[in-house]
Amino acid sequence: MTDSARAYFDSFLGMAGGPGRRARDFAGKVREDLRTGSEQVREHGTRTAADVGRLLRAELDAGLTRLGVATQADLDDLNLRLEHSEEQIRDLRIRLAEAEARANAASAKPAQQAEPRAAGTPSPAPDATMEPIDDEEDEDA
Repeated sequence: MTDSARAYFDSFLGMAGGPGRRARDFAGKVREDLRTGSEQVREHGTRTAADVGRLLRAELDAGLTRLGVATQADLDDLNLRLEHSEEQIRDLRIRLAEAEARANAASAKPAQQAEPRAAGTPSPAPDATMEPIDDEEDEDA
């Protein structure tokens, strides 16, 4: 009985061998298709969410502009221009302080030289050299 059951079982598995293999191959293909499909859906969903966010931002900015309200991009641009202007002012203040120091030093030298001279000799005029401000020409253009 065991031998006949084994024979029956072997013949049954022999018949199911080809279709079983095809079923396993088909299941593997379906699994792979589902995996790639789910990855594509996830990527598409991410792109769609980003696109909707950009579209919403553009519409909101357009609406604020029509109302005359500054957008974040406008504020960022103004902040950059303000920082640039503050840096220029700092540079100009430094140059002004240096020019004043040179002018004071130049006026102090003739006064020190005038003391040993005779009363009848005129003292030479102080050399006041101030550098022109180049940045003002750039801003006007």
